[in-house]
Amino acid sequence: MIADGDRIALFNSPTRVMKAEKLLRKAGLVCQLIPAPRQVAEGCALALRFAATEQTAIFNELGAANLPPRRLYGKHQGLLSALELTSENE
Repeated sequence: MIADGDRIALFNSPTRVMKAEKLLRKAGLVCQLIPAPRQVAEGCALALRFAATEQTAIFNELGAANLPPRRLYGKHQGLLSALELTSENE
């Protein structure tokens, strides 16, 4: 389930999203591999879910490993919206 305030990061391939999840968990960051929501899935059926409060730390880790997501979405009042790919929290 995707809660309000969660972020959904989409990657170019299942391999990249699984590699990102492994890296983030190893760094002690909280994230979860989930099926990409149908309304935003583009090519890769998997996505990474995490809390907005973790966005800066997660983007810093992913950037250092050259594993940036392709797209980022946030859930607010039950709706998913596209967000800018930055390490800043909304």
